[in-house]
Amino acid sequence: MRSALLSNGRLAVLLDGSFYIADLYYPHVGRYNHSFGGRFKTGLWHNGKFTWLESIPKRIEMDGLTARMRLWWDGLEVEFFDFVDFNLDVYIRRVSIKGEGYVRVIFYHDFRIMEAPQADTAFYHPEADAVVHYKDRFWFLAGASHPIYEYNVGRRDFGTVLRDCEDGTLEKTPIAQGSVDSAISIAYPNFYYWIAAGQSLSDVLKIHKAVKTNPTYYEKRSVGYWKAVTTPYDDRLEAQSIAVLLGHISENGGVVASLDSDILKFNLDTYAYVWPRDASIVAMALDEYGFHAVTRRSFEFMLRHVGPEGYLFQKYNVDGTWGSTWHPWTAAGKNSLNIQEDETAIFIYALWRHIEKAKDFDLLKKAYPAIKAAADFMANFRDRELGLPLQSFDLWEERLGIHLYTTAAVYAALKAAGKLAMMLGEEEDAFTWLAAAHTVKEAVSRYMFDEKLGRFVRSVKIEDGKVVEVDKVVDASMIGVALFEMFEPSDPRVVNTVKTIEERLWVPKVGGLARYEGDIYQRVPGDYGQIPGNPWIITTLWLAEYYAILGNIAKATSLVKWVEAVSPPNYLLPEQLNPFDGSPVSVQPLAWSHAEYLLAKSLLKKAEARKQ
Repeated sequence: MRSALLSNGRLAVLLDGSFYIADLYYPHVGRYNHSFGGRFKTGLWHNGKFTWLESIPKRIEMDGLTARMRLWWDGLEVEFFDFVDFNLDVYIRRVSIKGEGYVRVIFYHDFRIMEAPQADTAFYHPEADAVVHYKDRFWFLAGASHPIYEYNVGRRDFGTVLRDCEDGTLEKTPIAQGSVDSAISIAYPNFYYWIAAGQSLSDVLKIHKAVKTNPTYYEKRSVGYWKAVTTPYDDRLEAQSIAVLLGHISENGGVVASLDSDILKFNLDTYAYVWPRDASIVAMALDEYGFHAVTRRSFEFMLRHVGPEGYLFQKYNVDGTWGSTWHPWTAAGKNSLNIQEDETAIFIYALWRHIEKAKDFDLLKKAYPAIKAAADFMANFRDRELGLPLQSFDLWEERLGIHLYTTAAVYAALKAAGKLAMMLGEEEDAFTWLAAAHTVKEAVSRYMFDEKLGRFVRSVKIEDGKVVEVDKVVDASMIGVALFEMFEPSDPRVVNTVKTIEERLWVPKVGGLARYEGDIYQRVPGDYGQIPGNPWIITTLWLAEYYAILGNIAKATSLVKWVEAVSPPNYLLPEQLNPFDGSPVSVQPLAWSHAEYLLAKSLLKKAEARKQ
């Protein structure tokens, strides 16, 4: 879990609960993580006593993408104020300490440059009075506004530098190579400390010189920038959600799902990838709040990856290369693909919303070949007898089949593509895609609605033009038939589906909506006998969005307020919650959670406006 997120689109720093650097990404938000698996620690020396910050209770809060930490120890009042400059690639910390006696602050650096703990070099640069780490084209400089009192570099595997931090004397070893760490100490109660990032020694020295000249200037302008971004919003979670989403967008337009690498402990991989679904939903949320220039970069990133086959891969690295996957290539056959078709569909749907809201017709001209490729793919990737999409993996990335959520997204995307085609006078394309959308909708009514249950089903499988298997497990994603406007929210079939979802998936005691019956992902120790799964922020907000569209303001408001109530003090929303005590589970923050919160708030405001 992370306590703070600081980012400028190239350099991103995440702090853990001890206010240590846990993730440091450069030159893209999401790639590379140069502290991968490590921890940068901070220690205090006061009148002969030493402590690491991890052993002291502290208060941490965020305001925009700036973070403040306060603690009290040994008669000292300590405040750190951290930020990443919006222009220079530098992470800066202001240190303010009140109290009597002699104090030193020690900063321990645990770089794993290019996500590997070997073949690095660290050295003390006497002219800059700074410690430099480098490997390949990546350079990092740790410096301060005041003279360094002591420093040391060494072999991480020997543990020399960490022991030096704790025994009171940094030995001033000038250089080390291999698996290296370092530390510097500053013997002043008030100063600035920073880590500059660059792709050469001259890059980081230039930043170091600029910041050292007037570090207060960089603090003031960063505070001013984030105030400008967040001040228009009275709701703190709303303001912070916008900031968090902006912090997850790389300068090249890639939107990373989550920068919290703690999930590494679960499956030896992270969420630091661009899922087209997550990225499109983030873009939709920011478009609702007018950040069209930012979201255009995101759409351009994804447009570059729609190939001639017309669909998007499961996920990408933020530099545009393919991300890791667990979808087997054996799933790619005559009647199925090893993709999640909803990702392609939601991207086209989000792109249409962007073009309409931003009046971005220039992007439409450039995007139309990709739109056509994607829409033709979705129109053709269907069973010729039944009209339903063919098999792909579900949005939870677990099951191969024909899923209600995916099908609703495909319907919305084909309608959106048809409208975009009409804008350009491409009437033949528009007719083809709108007709396909109508057929998909009719097929859902015929083959994915269970008359006996009186509700829609999660998914089906077909062979030779016949439905051979029906998955009746109650899944929160079935709300998608209303959210993607396939059916009216007041349609009795939709109403009964949502009613069943609430009855079966609402989590007792803690509240919130589980993903689906029997969900085992990220379960914590405890008795799940009466608990369908962990409550998710996303699914609960889908329910809020549904009631906002339906016009049930009271119900939608109560669900939004539940999310606000479980939001931690730093306003970083997790993916899931512990169903026994409400604590965060999985990654924190998750961009998708914040995006759905903004979408729910936006729909609620529109519902309230309609009532007036």
